[in-house]
Formats: sequence, structure tokens, C-alpha cells
Amino acid sequence: MSPFDFLLQNQPLYPFRLEPIYKDYLWGGDRLRTLLGRSLPKDAIAESWEIANHPHGESVILNGPLRGRNLAEVVENRFQDLVGEDVFRRCSDNHRFPLMLKYLDARLPLSVQVHPNDEQAKEMGFPDFGKTEAWVVVDVLPGSSLWLGTNRHYSKQELENAAFSGALADCLHRVEPKVGDCFYLPPGTLHALGAGIMVAEVQTNSDLTFRLFDWNRLDANGKPRELRIAEALRSLPETNGPVEPQHVLPAEHEFCERLLVSERFTINRWTLTEPFDWKNDGRAHMWTVLDGSVHAFFTAGRRIAPRAESGRSQDPEVVETLRRGDSLLVPAMSTSVRWNVDAEQDAVLLDAVVM
Repeated sequence: MSPFDFLLQNQPLYPFRLEPIYKDYLWGGDRLRTLLGRSLPKDAIAESWEIANHPHGESVILNGPLRGRNLAEVVENRFQDLVGEDVFRRCSDNHRFPLMLKYLDARLPLSVQVHPNDEQAKEMGFPDFGKTEAWVVVDVLPGSSLWLGTNRHYSKQELENAAFSGALADCLHRVEPKVGDCFYLPPGTLHALGAGIMVAEVQTNSDLTFRLFDWNRLDANGKPRELRIAEALRSLPETNGPVEPQHVLPAEHEFCERLLVSERFTINRWTLTEPFDWKNDGRAHMWTVLDGSVHAFFTAGRRIAPRAESGRSQDPEVVETLRRGDSLLVPAMSTSVRWNVDAEQDAVLLDAVVM
């Protein structure tokens, strides 16, 4: 066993900073640079994959003893330590980190699309899984809209006719969102993110999307982007209707609001006005800073070497400074994080819990 493999298999897991993975699509904007202050390879970037363990994007660790290793290696060697016992049992046949965290910045509207569930994806022969997602609105220009669900109940035949005639947009429920709104999109939900909107997206680990309508646009080569109408129609449920923002619920702590509880993930929003000691609950948590900045204090564990002495001194405390848009993956085996806020401004954090 090489020293690197020994370290990966024996190093106590700690909160990970991960390198963002950028995706450039024709609808992308510039707010990852102007709003989140990032240095980017291009002015316009559509998506930033903050936490991902997927064939189309693999996160690399930026901090601590495991710096330079990717998330897939941690999943392969330390899956239970990463996700916790309950999720490990549920995902024992699927060793991928169960969720992804992204930022999406829409300068132009996205296509009208739908995602299948796991069973439908398997029945149609796709190697990827179904997709459940949620959006939390980070920024919105005046008058911007998104489309979620349908404006009334339609039969599948009516939706099929509308898709093939190019009139599908007339069937969709239009929403003018506000910053902080949370929208839940289970599989089978017709949806499109509108121009002028930036969201944080929490989703199950899939990149499987079926486009039904793309606003008659052409790609960079002057050709229409591919539609997957047949697969999309198979993914639609018999029942449909409008999707509205989630109701914000109180949580167990005064700093915390519960935005969403679903089968695959829970989303909490924390507004921190003073230092706070957060205790883990034996699950993996994906944190991202929606506003302000914080200092995260935790123990990363010493770099372990083969034949290390068992009586090591106490693991040192480290600090990561997270500014707006920065993210942190806290493994299930990590016990606590102390959040410190800057005196001038409160900090708003999103916490997505793997269920």
C-alpha cells in the first residue's frame, strides 16, 4: 500500500473545500464573477458545480491532508464515514455521493425540461439516475420569471400535442420569484429557469435532462439544440399543476429556518448574527454561503503515516474563511464546526443534508 493510499483509508475525515467545476452553456451569465467575485476562465459561465461526484464532473479537495484527492476516491474508500450509516445502507449498491450542489446563473432562459425518476431512467436504458432538485433564489433582476409546473391540469395527450406544436410554454405556470424563495422540483416536473435569475441548486446525483422546448434557439453552430420529447413525455406523471414556493418553517434553533424536507435531502437556511457551535447529526452536510462571510473552525486531523504512534497529541484546529458563494462539504464523521461571523455583517448559509 502506498503512503497516499494509506492516508486516504486512515485519515480522519474533516470538512472539505472543493474546487468548483465550471460549465459554459449558451444561457450563462456573469454573476459568478460580478456577484460572487470569482476569477473565471470566461466572462460568462452558466453553472458552477460546487460539490460533485459524477462522470461529468469530479470535485477535487483543496484543503487539509487529503488535498489533491478527488471526491470519488473518498467515496470509494470511506463511503460510510462520508455519508453516515443510514445513507450507506440505502446506497450500498450505488457508491456515488448522493447529492450535488451547484450555482446556476441564467442570462437567457433555460429550455423547458423534465427529469425522470430512478425507475424511468433505468427502464429507458440510461446509465445515469433520476433527478430530484430544488432551487433557492440567490439573485433576480426586476421582472424576471421562471416556469414551474403547469397552469392547470393537462392530460398527457394535451401536453404531447403542445410539445410537438411548439406551444408548450402556453401550458406552463409562470412565477416571479423573490430572493430567498425555495422551489422543490421532484421528477416529472416541467420547469425552466428564466433570464435574470441566479439560484443555488441542490439535487440528487444525476445529469439526466430531457428538453421539450428551447424557445426556438440555435446553438453556437447555428443549429437547434437537441430535444428529447419522447423521453420527456414518458417522464411526465398523469397529474400535474402549478408549483409554488416552499413554506418556510421554524427549525430546532433560533438561527435556523427549514426550507424543504424531502425523501433525499433537507434544506435549512441559517442566519448567523454571532458565533455558533454547530454539532453534526451523523449525516453529510453541504454548506454554502448565500450572503456575508464566515470563518469555519474545525479539526482536520493530523496527517497520518504508517506505523504512527497511537499517542498523538490533540489534533490541531484549522479555520476556513468562506465568502459569498463558497461551499463546504462536512462528512458524517465530522463532529462539529464553529461558525464565526464578521462583526459588520450577518451571514446567511444554506445547509443541504443528505437523507
